[in-house]
Amino acid sequence: VGAVTKQTLFPPLMPAGRPFRVSNASRSSRKGIVASSLQELISKTLDAFLISGIVTLVLEEDGTVVDTEEFFKSLDDNTHFMVLEKGQKWTQ
Repeated sequence: VGAVTKQTLFPPLMPAGRPFRVSNASRSSRKGIVASSLQELISKTLDAFLISGIVTLVLEEDGTVVDTEEFFKSLDDNTHFMVLEKGQKWTQ
């Protein structure tokens, strides 16, 4: 008598989204965005602010560029970002 083993495969769980705040360069518009990765945050930011093209995300408080997933993952929930379009610079 042989035993039959049934293996059920589950899709990998997506990391839970985390809340962030993003403002435009002039700080005239702010949006709350939930994302689980830096790429997802950038994509949702482009949609929320109706931006196309290359953007840079920086920390709103000091202008530090957020350009790696490792740095993004080290940031706290509700971190405030600023989205900069080509030619824009962070100002205090």
